[in-house]
Amino acid sequence: MNLIQKWEDAGLSNDFVFSKVMIDPKICQEVIQRVLPELKIDHIKLPNSQEEINFAPDAKGVRFDVFTRDTKNNCYDIEMQVADEKDLLKRAQYYQAMTSLDSYEKGKNYQEANNSYVIFFCCFDPLGLGLQQYTIHRHVDESPEHIADDGTTTIFLNIPSLRKDVNQPLQKFLDVIANRKVDGDDRFIVQLKKRIAFVKHNKKWRAEYMRLSLYEMDRRHGLKVARQEGKEEAILQVTSLFVKQQLPKEQIIANLKEAYDLTDEEAEQYYKRCLK
Repeated sequence: MNLIQKWEDAGLSNDFVFSKVMIDPKICQEVIQRVLPELKIDHIKLPNSQEEINFAPDAKGVRFDVFTRDTKNNCYDIEMQVADEKDLLKRAQYYQAMTSLDSYEKGKNYQEANNSYVIFFCCFDPLGLGLQQYTIHRHVDESPEHIADDGTTTIFLNIPSLRKDVNQPLQKFLDVIANRKVDGDDRFIVQLKKRIAFVKHNKKWRAEYMRLSLYEMDRRHGLKVARQEGKEEAILQVTSLFVKQQLPKEQIIANLKEAYDLTDEEAEQYYKRCLK
């Protein structure tokens, strides 16, 4: 399938479309409220898409799909997970650690730390137990019914599930993601579909999607070739692809530097070799 067709077919289950839809604060707040109906959220800060948090130069960074805070400074990380990489629990734990660290302000008591919520919308059953929603807290092994309330909550939602165990407003949102028919008159769902249409017709975001997709395809191709024929040949092939796609020279140089950790001079040399 070509990239144009992929963009035309993309819905909320596409993480790029999902992040652009969710940066609308009203939609983001309503989604959070449907996932966590017990919370009373009067307002959230402008959501950030693809926000990166890195607390140490040598630590693994985190790039959240959607990140926001409410007026009480509670943190919310919302992720769209399309593929099952078999590492979801570990990833969620790390994401939770990063959001939690961001909640601890210097000079404040630990008890004053804000709550953090990590929410994964999964296009598969994340834990394989057949449930539609998995809410994870710490508990005491010797007394499993006792929740150790440390202010962190992780939620996995199984989009393909037809159990309908979640609240009706959340079920409708999951149905939209899964492209299932949504019955009833829900003003939010109408607003949501309008937002999706707006994102899909945004020429700037369409171009950004194409650029990122091409870069990812070329990066994967380059990595595959690198394993088979060596790094230099891989870089030349990827550079050649960039040239054939008529990307600007500055963009090609920047892509090569980022993907292969090259200097300006090295990237320039590969670029010139592919022009001959």
